[in-house]
Amino acid sequence: MSKFAGGLSIGLVWILVFLLPVVTVLAAGQAPSAPGFGARERIARAVDRVLKAGLQAKIPPHVSEMLRISADLKECPVAQRFERSGKLVRGFNVSITDKNNIVLFVANEATNEQTYYLTSGLGGLGRVVAAREGTGHVLRVTAREKAAFERELKFWLDRIVPARTSK
Repeated sequence: MSKFAGGLSIGLVWILVFLLPVVTVLAAGQAPSAPGFGARERIARAVDRVLKAGLQAKIPPHVSEMLRISADLKECPVAQRFERSGKLVRGFNVSITDKNNIVLFVANEATNEQTYYLTSGLGGLGRVVAAREGTGHVLRVTAREKAAFERELKFWLDRIVPARTSK
């Protein structure tokens, strides 16, 4: 074996031993947390069903702008499915102009509070807007917000496209 080939092999070993684990740890630490393939498939089916059979609605201009799904204070037309339980209203909205913009919302009519969660077909939480008495604020995505979003997403997927059960 030539001196050059031996030096190349040792250099390659050093890269694999020391650099590869560091790159792997860094990449794993920054990987977005999104549902697995099965959940993404259910989200895609839910989007299709809501686009075909959902009610026509609009997300208000100020909320659309804070969610970054429309510009210039314009309403965002959506296909919507919603459920009411007493004073609590929940919704699953799919943008008519971009089906990758999916907005889940929870509105408490007793306290006049609304929370909007922006997601996509991948199922990760993109943005959260909370409104109280007509004034909205973009919230930082925290573990608490993420957990609330995941509960809402599960709520809607279980209703629109129930998971297959094995017998």
